[in-house]
Amino acid sequence: MIKLPKYNIGQQDALLSAQNHVGGYINYLKDVLEPAIKSGEWDDFETLDIGFSVTGESLGKIGDNNAWRQLQPFFEPNATKPDTLDFFLDGKVVERNLTNQLRALALSMMWLSPKDYSFLSIVQAITGLKKVATALLNEGHNSFELLSFELLETWVLGDVTDLDFEREHTYTPLNKLYIEAKRLPFNVSLTKTLSASDFGLAIKEPEQYTVIPQRLYYLGLQQSEALVNELYPIRDELGKLSDYIAGYHEKSYQGYAKYLVSDEAKFKNGGLQWYLSSANKGDKEKKISFQTAFLALNNPTQESTLELLNKHKPAIPNQYIYKFYPERTLKVGNREVTGLREAQTLFKQLNGGCLWALMSRTGMRLDEIFHLHTANGCTTETISGQTIHVIHADLSKTTKGSQLKQDEFVTTEVGKKAYEILQALHSPLRQRHPDSQAFFHKTKGGSDAINKDNLNIYMAAWFEGALGEKFALTNDDVIDLKISDPNLSFNMGDDYDFSGHQLRRSFAYYLIGFELCEFPQLKQQFSHVSMAMTRHYAKNASKFQKIRKQKINLAHAIDEERIDQKAQLYLNIYKKLANKERVAGGKGKEFAKNMMKAKRNLFKDKVDDDMLSDNYWKKQIRDQKRHIHAVAPGVYCTSTGCSLRTQVNLLECVDCKNDYIVDAVFAEAKRKEAEIHMLWDIEHDELTPQTASEVYIKITAAERIMKDLDISYEPVVIPQEVQDLLINYGVTA
Repeated sequence: MIKLPKYNIGQQDALLSAQNHVGGYINYLKDVLEPAIKSGEWDDFETLDIGFSVTGESLGKIGDNNAWRQLQPFFEPNATKPDTLDFFLDGKVVERNLTNQLRALALSMMWLSPKDYSFLSIVQAITGLKKVATALLNEGHNSFELLSFELLETWVLGDVTDLDFEREHTYTPLNKLYIEAKRLPFNVSLTKTLSASDFGLAIKEPEQYTVIPQRLYYLGLQQSEALVNELYPIRDELGKLSDYIAGYHEKSYQGYAKYLVSDEAKFKNGGLQWYLSSANKGDKEKKISFQTAFLALNNPTQESTLELLNKHKPAIPNQYIYKFYPERTLKVGNREVTGLREAQTLFKQLNGGCLWALMSRTGMRLDEIFHLHTANGCTTETISGQTIHVIHADLSKTTKGSQLKQDEFVTTEVGKKAYEILQALHSPLRQRHPDSQAFFHKTKGGSDAINKDNLNIYMAAWFEGALGEKFALTNDDVIDLKISDPNLSFNMGDDYDFSGHQLRRSFAYYLIGFELCEFPQLKQQFSHVSMAMTRHYAKNASKFQKIRKQKINLAHAIDEERIDQKAQLYLNIYKKLANKERVAGGKGKEFAKNMMKAKRNLFKDKVDDDMLSDNYWKKQIRDQKRHIHAVAPGVYCTSTGCSLRTQVNLLECVDCKNDYIVDAVFAEAKRKEAEIHMLWDIEHDELTPQTASEVYIKITAAERIMKDLDISYEPVVIPQEVQDLLINYGVTA
């Protein structure tokens, strides 16, 4: 059935319960809707209700296309992107039988299926199958029952439809017919789920965003950092700009209301000088409605006039605003604005620059930026002297019954400052909408939550404005672009075509290209399910590496410094081992065990003496015979296949055959964090079997590390509430 977004997940059971007890029915879905779907009697089917709200109100009739179109606000009240469930095709009615078969599928996915579906997945299934319906009609068919593998194969070979059989989005809707077959009012002829390989085809590689040329990317990083550093010291003043914009019409109306009830507004003949705009149809209608309401007042006061102004919202022409709002100049830092338009322009500039700064320093998707956490969006932690900034975004990537989780993205000091500036800019606008969960709000039309696509517009406008004429592609830019995207063509002198997602692509490309991180680390930062998708983002970065390494430049110096640092890590670890100091982790404990078994000192007797040489480790790393990377402060892994980076599972490191653990600072920090979360969950009745097992694992793993390193500690007492939720392995009846 339909799966509500996480911000509405508490309504899931209530919504299902609402379908069970409607009117005199014990179970509307099983007793009424499911039999009606299976019968295929469309006259009765179309008069039934789509479903019901938790208060028992109908969501509309099945046969009413407009009712289907209005469903998203019910299922996703805080949706950031409009998704419409529509059974018309290009505004025209599809053949009745096909339409009702699609409606039956939508209802099956929504209410009857044991599988969970998001509202978007239902919309995408219907949208995709409408294209299939068009192809069926062109063949003279009016039922999905006639859709067989043989017919699809004919379409593939004949290339007679608009369906692209080399794209995954073609197969996903088709496979919904097979998955939901037993609940549909027609026989599904497909015998299995389909893929491109069934037709001897391969899925086309998804189109990739271009990489921003090095020159433009570097300029963008410089300019955005300069803007952030300029604004950060005055971030407390930025709220004045937002308040100025949000309250501009209110202040203007206050002055206008005072004017309108004064003698200044009256002509000698008793008429009034209105100063209201009729520039367009909307302004004219608002002007007339306000004038009519005002003239109907027996004894207009400033208060009653202001109330009517806020109700009808007539427009005051810009050239007359000064009469009613004379003190309109606002100074923010060293910038000054006069009037709403100038203030909005400045806001968009600052907003766009800080968005660019944050996205370029996290690699976040636009959707992830859009869902920035409003209260706890950036946290900072210091471990072993290293400061780590983490950006948090609320995303619906969890399943029913699991604990809600924020997605986390490590960022730099500039990224952290950019977040705080954005917070300062948008907090005053959000305060005008206490029920809003959106981070970003408009500077027009009452400061409502903004559309996600506008963020891209703001970033692009700032980037193009900040670089000006430098945005034109140079010969070096074209060479850079051809290396990253060999199949595309670019012309010198053309302005670079920028979109926000290119920042994510460039983030991956240059981090891998300059070897500032490795694929597992990038995969973790990007929250990718598969390594293949991560490699797709950094596509052709290896070519960039080869060209970069041919030059003796700053990049070469960085490479050498990296080798030096890795060699030093190995050297420090083996010095500890030579001095018989404790080193935890599977690899450290194994080496120490072997030393104890040996009949002689391996280091002093020259057997492993080279391991105490800096040059030895440099050569090993340069020849790619050894590898090491930091998983966390004091925790190092020697496996190139390790995927642990920004979120470390300590239990996997304790006995991992590839790990060295040289101190317990990180483990102790994680232990304390787990203990705090455990006590908070108990206090607020939020403890679940999942959270209980998570904190137990973190605490016990951390304590094992401290024990292995021979560090004294006071064990955390696991409360009985937690122990009761743990599964006791090995216990028999």
